[in-house]
Order: sequence, then structure tokens, then C-alpha cells
Amino acid sequence: MVAEGLPIKAIALARQIPAEAAAREVEELFLHLAQQAGAGRAEGLRRLRMLHQAIVDREEQGETLSRMLPSGLAAKLRAEGATTTGVSEMVEVTVVMSDVRGYTTIAENTPPDKLALQLNEHRAAMNAAILGASGTVMQFVGDAVMAVFGAPVPLADHPSCAVEAALAMHAAQDLVNARWSADGLPPFPLGIGVSTGAAAAALLGSAEHLEYTLVGDTVNLSQRLQQWAAPGQTVLSEPTWMSLDPKPPAVELPSANVKGRERPVRAWRLEALDQAEATFGRDELGCSSASRTSPSSPPL
Repeated sequence: MVAEGLPIKAIALARQIPAEAAAREVEELFLHLAQQAGAGRAEGLRRLRMLHQAIVDREEQGETLSRMLPSGLAAKLRAEGATTTGVSEMVEVTVVMSDVRGYTTIAENTPPDKLALQLNEHRAAMNAAILGASGTVMQFVGDAVMAVFGAPVPLADHPSCAVEAALAMHAAQDLVNARWSADGLPPFPLGIGVSTGAAAAALLGSAEHLEYTLVGDTVNLSQRLQQWAAPGQTVLSEPTWMSLDPKPPAVELPSANVKGRERPVRAWRLEALDQAEATFGRDELGCSSASRTSPSSPPL
């Protein structure tokens, strides 16, 4: 149980003894192993090596999960000690989808090694902006970024946090673009779509490869809305817009049909970034400070 990383309370519960007694047993275990190893007994050394290897394996598994899966989900799976694939749950979320405008032309005219470095820096900036607003990065696909707010960890004010993240993503990319311009590299102008609604969340894959996935109309709509966004713009779905209080400076777009929808879609385009930030600052967005985390501390 120690090698599995179980806390004292869990060990006490499994052994049906008080926590204080479990703590004493753990101390006695380490003392016993240390005494055996100190005396040069092969059995004591063997058990210490086994314990050490089990802890190393657990840490490596945890690091792999953290790289493969959203941080909140990775922590949940490590705590539960098992994975359940193929089982979905309904969640209420806000999805953010960003895309680099003119990326095909940029890729055509930029050496692949420099383009790879740009993509890496772009993704790092987007990741920091999303985590800073309590979001979860779902996917990096080429120049596109998909993030979710409200899963795998519930978030009461996920629409506001998502809009905060969209503003932060534009601001972060503007800084990156300025540095690139000084080095003679092409900028990555962003278009962002934001959609709020129900989705099905599921852990899909196998023991070798796991993927935390969201499916549903909410995800599809965020993709369609980002296509409506010109460089530097963010387009919000009607449910996202109606959930915001206060509301940022925005313009309602003419209702239009999107692929896969029978009825026209209403959407709002945020005004220029500097105006939105000036009159709708991050602390006024409604994304509570309690739910926000710094980029160095992903939500758990």
C-alpha cells in the first residue's frame, strides 16, 4: 500500500485501524527495512529495492498520464487507481476553438524547422492562457487549439472563464507575434470561437493510448464559429453570450446557417481586444478568482 502511494488515511481504512496506528505501522515498516539493510541482510535490501522500484514506476506512470490527459483527469485516475474507457458522462461546458488564419500560406513559405519552433512557442502561449483561466487543453491539431471549461472538473462560471481565456490567448499571441516580427518570422493571427452547452465526455482508447474526448453539437459549433472570426476576433455562441454578466463590448452578427444545423445561428463578435480589455477587465469577467489558477499550477 505504501508503494501504491496510498495516504495514511486510506491505509488505515483498508486495515480497519485508526490513522495513528497506521502511521506507526508505516514508520515501523521503514525502520525494520532500514535495520535489515543496515545489517547487510539480503532480504531487507531486496524489499527496499522492490519498494523503490514500485514508487518510481508509479511516479513515471503519473507523469505519463499527466502528459497524455488533462491534468484534472490524470489526478483523478491516479487517485482511483483505474481507468474506465468507453463510458461517457454528460457535462455542461464551454468550448474554445482557435485557429491560425492563413496558416497554409505560412507553412508554404516558412522552413519546416522554423515552423516547428513557432508552433511550439504558439502552443506554449495558448496553454498558459487557458490554464490561467481554469481551462483544460483538449487537443493541439496542427495550428488549431481546442480547450474546454467545466470538464473534467466542474466550473460554475465556465462561460466567463472561457471568454477570459480567449482574450488572454489573443493578448499572448500578440506578444509572441511581436517577438517573431523582430526576427523576421511571420505572425500567427488568431480567430477564436466559443460555444456553451451540453456535451458527452469520455475516456477513449486502450492501455497504450488514451484520449479524453468531448463530443456533441457544442463542440461542433465552436469550430463553426471560429471560422466566422477574422484575425484577432472572437465569436461567441448565443448561450455563451447570454451567460455573461456583465457583458463585454460586442456586435451581434446576422443570423446564418452553419453546416449540420437546421436553424440559423445567432452569434456575437467581441469588439477589438484593447477595447474589450479596457471596459471588461479580467477581474470583472465573472470568472471567480477562486476558480482561476496560475499557468504553473494546473487545476486539479
